[in-house]
This record gives sequence, C-alpha cells and structure tokens, in this order.
Amino acid sequence: MVHPAARARLMSPVGGTVQTDAADWLLSASDDPGRVRLQWASGDGLADLPVGTVFDLVRMADDIGTAVIQALQRRDAATGPVMLATSSHVLTFLVPPGSAAEWKRWLAGTPYARRRTVAAAGAGRVLRCPRPGCVRRGHVWLTRPGDGLTDSRTLRAALEEAAGR
Repeated sequence: MVHPAARARLMSPVGGTVQTDAADWLLSASDDPGRVRLQWASGDGLADLPVGTVFDLVRMADDIGTAVIQALQRRDAATGPVMLATSSHVLTFLVPPGSAAEWKRWLAGTPYARRRTVAAAGAGRVLRCPRPGCVRRGHVWLTRPGDGLTDSRTLRAALEEAAGR
C-alpha cells in the first residue's frame, strides 16, 4: 500500500533535469559521489549519505509528519526535502546543519522523545536514501532535494501547531 502523501508525489511528472539537479545536490553531501552513484545503481538502490555537513535530519512518525506538512502548507512556509520510508512509517525532513543539537535540547523531556515519535540526527549519522525520482525499498522523496532546507524553527512551530489540533 502506498502512503497517500507518496501517491500524490508519485503521480507528479518530474523532468530529467530536475531529477539530475536533485541528485547532484545530494551528491554534494558526500566526499565520495562515485560510491553514492554505485549504491543507487546496485543492490537495493539506497545510498548512505553523511549527515551534518550539508543537512541535518528531523525524523517523525508519518502521521505526525503528515500533519506537520499540512501545517507548513497552511503557513505557506517553504518545505525543503522530505523523504518517506513507508515500511517504518517515518518522514525525514532535511534541516540546516547544526539544527539537530537544537532539536535534541528542545525534544528532551517532551512526549515526542519519550514515545520516540520525533528525533533529530546530526554529524556522525547517515541518511539512507534513494536517487530522487526513484522509489527504492519503500523510500521515496515527497519533496525533492535541492531547493533549500526546511527552516528548523518553522518546522518546530508547525509540529507544535499539528500537535495542538
């Protein structure tokens, strides 16, 4: 079964140039772009990209994440890259480097941290992701990489708004 947010994304045609630009943006996070290209082309089609230089991550359960995307849309806020992992029901938002530390401080002691429904990851972690425009092992980009990152404070405000509904 395809997640509703992914279904809308999968039905949207994306041109080759846009996909190439998005892939190039992701490749800029790696010190070995050739390895990333090989991972995308072989095996399960997922590559490991280092976190912390080009982006940090905020991950959340897809039900919360979907509500957060809706809150961002209501705010008319720019949303950076968002990836859905359908098998684990997790949405991953790419946020500016260094944001994970701020998120971890904010999350400490919240119900999100206790229930492990929202988490942040920074330097030293990896993002396992498909090439933009591809669906691999249930991973799909809902918002393609390359058009900036989601502002961390705006994302947190959207999370608080979504939680209040």
